[in-house]
Amino acid sequence: MADFLLTRAEDLSNIIAVYGAFWFYFFLFFSNVLENIFPPYPGDTVILVGGYLASAEKLSFLGVFLISLLGCLTGAMILYFLGQRKGRGFFKNGKILNQSNLAKIEVWFKKYGEEVILASRFLTGIRSGVALSAGLGNVKVKKMIVYSSISIALWNGLLIFLAAKLQQNWQALYKTFVVYNRAVLALVIVFFVAALFLWIRKKSKNTQNKT
Repeated sequence: MADFLLTRAEDLSNIIAVYGAFWFYFFLFFSNVLENIFPPYPGDTVILVGGYLASAEKLSFLGVFLISLLGCLTGAMILYFLGQRKGRGFFKNGKILNQSNLAKIEVWFKKYGEEVILASRFLTGIRSGVALSAGLGNVKVKKMIVYSSISIALWNGLLIFLAAKLQQNWQALYKTFVVYNRAVLALVIVFFVAALFLWIRKKSKNTQNKT
């Protein structure tokens, strides 16, 4: 999908010239909603294309920025409310997912929630997890909207600015972001594997002490 968009940017430019910008804005909004719910979808690539088309004066910079922000925020809030209204129910009587773990998530988000939500848009691969966990952690709706909006605005603004600045080299920019995203994802995987190992080790020690 990402490669298709990269090679069809000029075709999209022609389509916009014929049918108007509305359809691309609609596609941009839908793509950014979907990217939050289904992370493998290349929502950031669509934003890069939007930045490039804005630099070619086919779209409005403000339009690309606001529509992408609204789409990303909508997707994040869908996951937030899903975690808050449905996800918390999984912790009622579970052995692993229990009330104790839910309380820990709430405490953790009270301590670090603002920083994590602010950084979430820059953490490819776990953006969706942060939004869902914020709902589980019962973060206030206003705080979720404000800090998510700031994070999204910074990240999307950076993508649009760089795509417009580099113009014809924006495809090289995409490749740079692919490397960045893979590096971030690798670090996240290492972190979670290490955390899982420590949790299992602690659980094992507690079991041995009881016996």
